[in-house]
Amino acid sequence: MNLQDIPLGRHAPSIINVVIEAPKGSRKKYRYHAKSRRFRLAYECSMPVPTEYGWIPETTAEDGHFLNAMVVARHSTHPGYICEARPIGILKRKDNDHHVICVSLSDERYAAVQDIFELDVKLLKKIVQFFEPYFELCGWLNHQEASEMIKVAHEKYRARQKTPIARAQTQEMPKDDVTSKSSDETAEAPEVEENADWDDEDDSGEEEDAGSDD
Repeated sequence: MNLQDIPLGRHAPSIINVVIEAPKGSRKKYRYHAKSRRFRLAYECSMPVPTEYGWIPETTAEDGHFLNAMVVARHSTHPGYICEARPIGILKRKDNDHHVICVSLSDERYAAVQDIFELDVKLLKKIVQFFEPYFELCGWLNHQEASEMIKVAHEKYRARQKTPIARAQTQEMPKDDVTSKSSDETAEAPEVEENADWDDEDDSGEEEDAGSDD
């Protein structure tokens, strides 16, 4: 399965899919390469990721990548895990590369959480502390604003796919029989490479990698 072909979600924007690239508690930040269908270690963070961290498929953010997403969940998973989640808010960044905050749909602990301000304050502080050394942050947005951002990013993605260049790239990409998964799963965990000494040319001229660009 090519993780770039994962759909946005069966009930988007209220329920979406998130492709995990950095599990909760890990210091390792991976990036996904579509041609090789592997995750490669990009760098190591100075502190553990406080939540599951990844991207929202079928979206296009301001920087041209997928929207960033953080999924609050009790347990950690692995790179390539497809998590069904409910967006509850946004952590804003001055550079407009915002982070959509979600809760895992399969975690009963967060079943009643509908908005970012219903999360534990300590967790919100951990999320802020994780990003503060790297980016200038601009506060929080609520779940309605998160839904609107996902809608806009999805429309931008769809418009981008209609361009000749995007169509050509899609035709060149190997296709799988991908359906809209409604549960947290992947058919097979993608291979993960731990060697951090790599560049985008390692995959026979592979184009820019998928996922977030942090």
